[in-house]
Amino acid sequence: MVRLHILRGLITALVGASLLIMGASIFDSSYDVVESVMGDKQDIVKGKILSQEQSVNSTITWNQLAAHSVLIVNSSPSSAQIQLQVTEPTGGAFEKESKNGFIYHIIGKSTQNQGNYSFRVLNLGGEPASINVVLGEDPYLSGKCNSDNQIMCYAIPASIGIVIAGMLALIIGSLVAINDLRKKKKHLT
Repeated sequence: MVRLHILRGLITALVGASLLIMGASIFDSSYDVVESVMGDKQDIVKGKILSQEQSVNSTITWNQLAAHSVLIVNSSPSSAQIQLQVTEPTGGAFEKESKNGFIYHIIGKSTQNQGNYSFRVLNLGGEPASINVVLGEDPYLSGKCNSDNQIMCYAIPASIGIVIAGMLALIIGSLVAINDLRKKKKHLT
């Protein structure tokens, strides 16, 4: 009976770890399809060909932003090595490199600082790349999703729920397993 109790804690912890991994994976991949479900899309850069080590710069004004916006960079071919550098009005800077020719950056519209956001896309690879940059309202954070497939609209909340459930199961399973091990040691002595 004690062995069964030890196993229940370990199984619960393993289920929790699996849920954590699954939730994180859903969260990470949800932005791969964000362009198809976001609202108020604006092309900032369209079809710009960048040679090796070449870049394109642009500015996003405060008025172009929604309360929750997302900046998306797509490159073709998808194997191109590109980098996105974003500078916020407060001076904060972010840098991201491509993953399969796709980069995104979430921008929260500040009500206190109404300055411009500037960004730069660099081609770090050895071949020319066609660059498209789109700005739009983030469907996950704003709750305004433009999709016939409503499952896509709830990817972020679902993944967060799965991650929270996974964390709880991992913690509870670990505590149960430790408690049962202590009882087993006490029972053996």
